[in-house]
Amino acid sequence: MFLSDRDLAWAIETGRLTVEPKPKKIDPTSIDLHLGKIEDAVVWDIDKFTKEMRASGNRPELHVGQYSVAEFAPKFTRAPPDYQLDSDSKVMRRGDQVVVKPLGFVLWMTEEVVGTPKNNADLICFVEGKSTKARTGMVVHLTAPIIHSTWTGNVVLEIVNLGPFDIVFHAGDAIAQLTVCRITSSPYKGMEGTSATYGQTHVSGQRGPSQAP
Repeated sequence: MFLSDRDLAWAIETGRLTVEPKPKKIDPTSIDLHLGKIEDAVVWDIDKFTKEMRASGNRPELHVGQYSVAEFAPKFTRAPPDYQLDSDSKVMRRGDQVVVKPLGFVLWMTEEVVGTPKNNADLICFVEGKSTKARTGMVVHLTAPIIHSTWTGNVVLEIVNLGPFDIVFHAGDAIAQLTVCRITSSPYKGMEGTSATYGQTHVSGQRGPSQAP
């Protein structure tokens, strides 16, 4: 059963749902999620990855089932390069904006910390894109949309531009939405200690102050 605006507000008020900072408004069945600081936007450092792989005698291949995001992401992510009109880069920073060209891909944390408590959690959350944004070809949060019960942290959004426009992003943009569903009972085990991303504040899943370049 999905929560309505009244139930969402009550869940936040009673601590059954964490959304910090607290939302200024709640839609009938969802809460907007916003882009965090512009410094939290990172891209993959393909040049560095390619050089390291070739130095070991291999082509630059990524074995998805073998890499650890906690080790891989801090090493091979970087801030988007500064904007240049004739650049081949698909993601660039222009002052307080990030410009994503068609087929560009960027990782960006949400401003909000979201989740549910460690004990007696009875809710599960879903992160989805916004349909009006999707019509321009913008895809947000490519992976599984579920925020599992008892997990809390900033959400890493995987953003890709599949449309024909250069899309310009600002910190604070409402780019995704959170819906919340009640589960049948509290889990036996919590996510803390079992999830690599519990409490994350960086795309690597690490905690503490942002470590983005």
